[in-house]
Amino acid sequence: MKNAAIVGYGAIGPTHAKALEPVESVRLYAVCDVNPEKLKIASDSFEVKTYTDFDLMLSDENIDSVHICTPHYLHFEMIKKALSAGKEVVCEKPVTMTKKEYTELLALENSGKVCVILQNRFNPCIEKIKELSQGLGKLLAVKGILTWQRTMDYYNRDKWRGNWDTEGGGVLINQAVHTLDLMGYIAGDIKSLRAVMTNFSLDEIEVEDTFSARLNFENSLSGIFFATNAYSDSSAPQLEFVFEKGFVRYIDSKLYLDGELIMEDEKSEYGKSYWGKSHEKLFKNYYERGEFFSPHSIKNTMLTMFAMYESAKSGGKEIKI
Repeated sequence: MKNAAIVGYGAIGPTHAKALEPVESVRLYAVCDVNPEKLKIASDSFEVKTYTDFDLMLSDENIDSVHICTPHYLHFEMIKKALSAGKEVVCEKPVTMTKKEYTELLALENSGKVCVILQNRFNPCIEKIKELSQGLGKLLAVKGILTWQRTMDYYNRDKWRGNWDTEGGGVLINQAVHTLDLMGYIAGDIKSLRAVMTNFSLDEIEVEDTFSARLNFENSLSGIFFATNAYSDSSAPQLEFVFEKGFVRYIDSKLYLDGELIMEDEKSEYGKSYWGKSHEKLFKNYYERGEFFSPHSIKNTMLTMFAMYESAKSGGKEIKI
């Protein structure tokens, strides 16, 4: 059995802890956070060692894998340190905050050993769409929509959010990258795009709260992407794929084929209701079967995300991937 440690026990760390519980081949061994109150929450919920110093935690020879659940600007340096310490790495999205960091990560000798958290690929409905896509003929159109709410209270709770230097962006890099990833996961690699971003509701933050783009995929397919944190509620993401022989719609965590409901994702008992339970499935695949998404296997998603910011910052200029 492997021993896992979580660094960062804020928004997503507890989700990792709970999703690890059902995985028989791993146990949560340690939690690291600079905030003693968060460590107390972890130790009250689980029988774990606690650390306030990341480097000291890495020196613990009993730790096999490190789950990086910290703010975006810490990801890359922590990945490098954990790999150098001989640990396996499981990292929340985004695996890096900038294109420069990502290029450097790909060049590391052991970067292929990093498991990137893109858990929504394991949602049962997404797996079904992947299966259906093999028998519905040519894909003609695709769209992805995310409408969530993030108020100033959300940004005030964690000062690293809302700033280019520490978050790397807004709704795209932090929330909607999953929706973008699923579009490419089903439809294939994105080759070029044009994008715009703005702030509809929060002028107090540096980064965008709304993003839209036209994505040009391989095989002359085009798609529309829209994401906002300026909605008055938070809804499950929406995806639509129009094929020659039918159309598939994923909405409210339910899957429709030609307008008929065919299945529904299981709701999560932790985190937010529209997240689903796929962290657990991702961890089972990783620890029990050695199957995971590495920084190399998600290259098109990462390069597309960075290209979208480049296009938006240049006034919607077309960027080739």
